[in-house]
Amino acid sequence: MNFNPYYKKPKPSTMKANREIARKHFKKELKWLKDNIDKLTKNKHKFLIEMYMILVTGNRRFTDKMLSATRKSIKKCMNNPNYNVLMKTEAAEKIRPILCKINIVLIRAEAKEHRSIGFIENIKDYVLRNYRITPKQMESLNKIYKELND
Repeated sequence: MNFNPYYKKPKPSTMKANREIARKHFKKELKWLKDNIDKLTKNKHKFLIEMYMILVTGNRRFTDKMLSATRKSIKKCMNNPNYNVLMKTEAAEKIRPILCKINIVLIRAEAKEHRSIGFIENIKDYVLRNYRITPKQMESLNKIYKELND
């Protein structure tokens, strides 16, 4: 995987020592990463997947900088509805009225065969995936809504 001609693969004893250090000192991080590895893979969070692989395999020494970056990233993920079940239900409640408005606009656009049907569907997908809507998207939806009512 590493195409560097000067790369020296670590010894098995070094890898074992790195794994033991990871198990001993980074229990919380390993547990959270192990529990959420399928969600990380689904959402393509390459950094945390890579850090998990380093902790599990012991191929590299886990540095302080790596640790702080991993903890910061895990903290962000804990506040993301895609990784936190409680926040997911809360966020779903918040976006319900927005989804209702999007559906109303979509139905009217389909009835009039408006050119913006694909755009509205893209907004709906974005809202369902990210549990939020940007101000520009909301502004565009309002424009389309006014255009359809005229």
